[in-house]
Amino acid sequence: MSIDHAAPPQTAHATRHTAPAAGVGLVLRPARADEAPLLSELALRSKGWWGHSASFLRACEAELTLSPEQAAKAVLVEVDGVVAGFHLLAPSSVGSDVGELDMLFVDPPFIGSGIGRILFEDARRSAAGRGWTRVQIEADPQARPFYERLGAVQVGERLSRSVPGRSLPLFELTLRGGGSSRPIGRATYWR
Repeated sequence: MSIDHAAPPQTAHATRHTAPAAGVGLVLRPARADEAPLLSELALRSKGWWGHSASFLRACEAELTLSPEQAAKAVLVEVDGVVAGFHLLAPSSVGSDVGELDMLFVDPPFIGSGIGRILFEDARRSAAGRGWTRVQIEADPQARPFYERLGAVQVGERLSRSVPGRSLPLFELTLRGGGSSRPIGRATYWR
């Protein structure tokens, strides 16, 4: 016995999505400007995963909201057609050979699955491809072990732009030359 499920009717305001093909796997791709709201919501969910209060998350909302221009510069990872996380690199004010990992967020259902490592490694390759020798990372204190495991070293602290009096660890990653700015189209595994 089989049961067919009819698709819900499309309304004038509904966005039409095509279901991903079975077994699409993992895809790393440039984000689009129109994905800014999606990425902003993902960043806020990811920040909330650490158990912060609602008032804390409201204070961080503006900082975690991507503009269309920022979204167009981000790289996201999809797992079977679902956006699982993203990273955003930006030039640093420190020097032309230094960049910043401005954002790296993983949607809570994918935390611990290796998606963060994939995003970090892609950011590392992209930064090297831009000619940067170092990348600075202003991190959430709970993310300290993640960045340390991947080779970043804490070099100081920065004051939070969202929460007065809160200090955030500042990490630096030294890039080992070369690298490729060639995007990764697809991976067959991520663990």
